[in-house]
Amino acid sequence: MKFLTALMLVAALAPVVPPAALADDSQPAGWRALLIAGDDAEAAFDNAVAAMADKLASFGVPRDNMVVLRADAPDGEASSRANIEAGFASLAAKPNEGCFFYATSHGLRGQGLVMKRAQAVLSPRALGHLLDRFCGARPTVVIASGCFSGIFAEGPLVPAANRTILTAARDDRPSFGCNANLQYTVFDHCVLDSLERGIAWKTVMDRTRTCVSGNEWDMRVNDPSEPQLFVGADVATLRVFPP
Repeated sequence: MKFLTALMLVAALAPVVPPAALADDSQPAGWRALLIAGDDAEAAFDNAVAAMADKLASFGVPRDNMVVLRADAPDGEASSRANIEAGFASLAAKPNEGCFFYATSHGLRGQGLVMKRAQAVLSPRALGHLLDRFCGARPTVVIASGCFSGIFAEGPLVPAANRTILTAARDDRPSFGCNANLQYTVFDHCVLDSLERGIAWKTVMDRTRTCVSGNEWDMRVNDPSEPQLFVGADVATLRVFPP
């Protein structure tokens, strides 16, 4: 799609971010965050990025270090092509800062996450390339929330030694909770509830999986979503925005 081509072009022209001079067991000195709600078919996606921004702020991430894009927002804050491009560029800040990327939307099997205002799909290939260019080898956390989002945690395109990746489902499973009566999707709700400052990201996912399983049991889901986790070798000890 034209949007993905544009994203790849912007990434290719961007300066390469130098690797962070951090020991494997060190934490970044600060964080830059890009939070995207890709669709507004339900309010749950926009609700989730707003709640995630509040959560990061409570963990000490300055609001000025976050870009929050919503599908139903005015042009300057919308998850449009231009704003998404600028949001990724904002991650290329200081070499001692980590990258945090969170996107929640409908997912398309074998393709990626829907970016409605951009009239496109954000694919693993595009995301991996953008993170390579704008985050380099700095510690990076990716949370991809949507049906079939396991494709972001698999294969050679997004996983890397410096990345921790949490996804809402396996690559062949839907996730649940896209409902006008719910404030968040099931996975987003569980992630938000599971985040605790200073704990390991694996612990976050363990808690999230337990929460998701309980909700899916109550919903009588036949094929559980099975959220996926990838933890790169260089960030095995990375913690959630430690003090």
